Amino acid sequence: MDSIDRSIMNVIRLDARIANVSIARRLGLAPSVVLDRMRKLKRNGYIRGFETRFDDAKLGLLLTAFVELDTGERIGETGIGQILADMPEVREVYDVAGACSYLLKVVVRDTEALRNLMSRIGQIEGVEKSKTTLVLHTIKDALSAEIEVESPGQE
Repeated sequence: MDSIDRSIMNVIRLDARIANVSIARRLGLAPSVVLDRMRKLKRNGYIRGFETRFDDAKLGLLLTAFVELDTGERIGETGIGQILADMPEVREVYDVAGACSYLLKVVVRDTEALRNLMSRIGQIEGVEKSKTTLVLHTIKDALSAEIEVESPGQE
């Protein structure tokens, strides 16, 4: 991957629906070059897919929380994580090292929905303790980080 690929990825990171012709125009490339590079980036796994992002608040999902879970699982076991990943309210599940076993990002309607979710999570065999932190305001919510583009000669 070179600086042109990184530049293409930075453009589509902000707008995945942008046409190849528009990318080409913005970066001063031929549309065929952009198309070929996009195909190569997908084929080589740099681009895993394109997702639609919904407005949670407009869907009535007004509460985001992070949940730290302690479990009885040994390091490397992720059975509980797989169960958590199947819950629709659970957006992200991380198997982590540190003070807890898993870190979850959950999105629900309200505090009652959160209480119900936490009750269901607490019933999973092996879950020992949880700590929940409510999000008051989201300052940054990015799907991907900006990709550093090297200057010519740095590649």
